[in-house]
Amino acid sequence: MKSVPIHKGEALFDYIPQRPPFVLVDTLYEKGALHVQSGFSIKADHPMVQQGVLTEGGLVENIAQTAALFAGVRFVDQGLPVPVGYIAGIKELEIKSLPPVGSKIFTTTTLTHDLMNIQVVEGNIFDEQDQLIARCELRIFIKGDE
Repeated sequence: MKSVPIHKGEALFDYIPQRPPFVLVDTLYEKGALHVQSGFSIKADHPMVQQGVLTEGGLVENIAQTAALFAGVRFVDQGLPVPVGYIAGIKELEIKSLPPVGSKIFTTTTLTHDLMNIQVVEGNIFDEQDQLIARCELRIFIKGDE
């Protein structure tokens, strides 16, 4: 699951619109034609951490930001500007556990459908032992040129 990082830290800001303190990806491990894998180290002072764990909303946002990372990498690799996307829908959300502060999660999003300005991605989050801790399908509206 884990490999050598392609990009880390602020270098990811070239691909995603989010900025601190609301960033939920800190490493790009893998990129492919239809997927990316990100990593995120959970820190106690993050706004999406409560009672020592990353919240359910934080897990969903981590999947969404990993999907944004995929779109950003895909567009930049084609010489295009990074698009803005909005979550249009969440399906089949399953959360098995909430990762604690001090741990790292690894998220893979895979593009399953790309219809005009809507991308459908499957997101899976794993813990450091490669156990699935959360998954869902996201429908993302990609804002076109005005």
